[in-house]
Amino acid sequence: MSKSELSKIKNEFQLQVEKYLDDGDRVIAGISGGPDSMLLLYLLHRSGVKTVAVHCNYGLRGKASDLDQELVEQICSMWEIECVSVRFDPEEAGKENFQEWARQRRYQVFYDLKREYKADYITTAHHKDDQIETILQKILRGAGTSSWRGMEILEGDLFRPLLGISKQQIIQFVQEFNIPFRIDGSNEESTYARNFLRHSWFPELDRLFPGWKKNLLKIPGRASEFESMSDHILSGVSEHPERLIRNAFLALPDVIKPVILHRFIEKSGVDEMPGGSFFSSVESLEQLQSGKSLQLSNQLHLERDRDEFILFKKKRDAEKEQINTIDIFSGEIEAGNLNLSTEPFHGEYQQGVLYLDREKISFPITLREWQNGDEIIPLGMDGSQLISDHLTNRKISSSKKSEAKVLESFDGTICAVIFPHFSADNQLGTVSEKVRCTNQTKTVLTIRKK
Repeated sequence: MSKSELSKIKNEFQLQVEKYLDDGDRVIAGISGGPDSMLLLYLLHRSGVKTVAVHCNYGLRGKASDLDQELVEQICSMWEIECVSVRFDPEEAGKENFQEWARQRRYQVFYDLKREYKADYITTAHHKDDQIETILQKILRGAGTSSWRGMEILEGDLFRPLLGISKQQIIQFVQEFNIPFRIDGSNEESTYARNFLRHSWFPELDRLFPGWKKNLLKIPGRASEFESMSDHILSGVSEHPERLIRNAFLALPDVIKPVILHRFIEKSGVDEMPGGSFFSSVESLEQLQSGKSLQLSNQLHLERDRDEFILFKKKRDAEKEQINTIDIFSGEIEAGNLNLSTEPFHGEYQQGVLYLDREKISFPITLREWQNGDEIIPLGMDGSQLISDHLTNRKISSSKKSEAKVLESFDGTICAVIFPHFSADNQLGTVSEKVRCTNQTKTVLTIRKK
């Protein structure tokens, strides 16, 4: 590789920095001491990016592991980069998969330091060969097409600026520019899945299918196309992130239903996905009666509510919270998944937010689950209405009604009912007529979802 070609790597890195980072951004950089991470450290240094280097020493290779740590610390000192070294006891992994255990501990440290240093991103030295291995492993493990996207250069707060650079390019670069690095001998063993692919499969694939890596790297593009098509179809059967239009969904071809249902759940933002067996039996949704639900996972449920299927997460334990005047006067508090704050009122309303006239509320107030017999005078009405009837009228699904909350003032007035999920018209809840805002309202108590 010529000097000009090596300079392209610097230019490519600088382009990624200018594209994704703002001036003054700070990164937490995972540095193992290998050629990949030492190149990353070098490029961060040359680009002037504010960096805190983090080295995790698992002690697996005795003195060799300590030498890795010494190298990282010495180079950071020479380049005036702050360095944090963390030691782990590998025996703590017990019978867990060690690589997964180590990864969890490593990223826990990264995120802890990101908060401590008020950093903007965590950056790692993942490169093009890592991308190939990631995609191939997902395919071999039976992951859905939408998962074939692989890694992205910027994914949330993870920044991977070397993703377009191959391992061969990295090795040539660090050798040409005399960047010190160390080789982890355990990487040469075919103990783990990545190393098995790297050392056993790849050489044969190179021999039998020249250019296979380039072809494999086209898959994320195909996955993005598949995802776009899925989103287009989903938009025709869902008008809300947690609701499916029953008839429109059931009218889809059978072969498409599992794909669209998977994408629907994925886009809802839940932190768990159902097992594959559920998606192979979506035909059971057609027989699901209104008010009945299917359990998708430990907490995830899909319920039929008249002409819709509603996705919800069932809580294990009910929470009750007391909010007193001191909390409210402090300006803002969190209560479960809600955010309550006292704000000046300018006569403007934001959809999905409840506004209560602060001066009409008798403190202290209590946020609690509704009980049989609770009543509210809904905004715009003269008479009171049972909370149970009001929830039914607002088309809150029967299985979710118990999760609704009420805000009760000191004098026993129900000031608001907060729905367990946004209603069909995207409302968070209902405010009582007794605490409605008027032209004379100066200060409001607002309630928002976090």
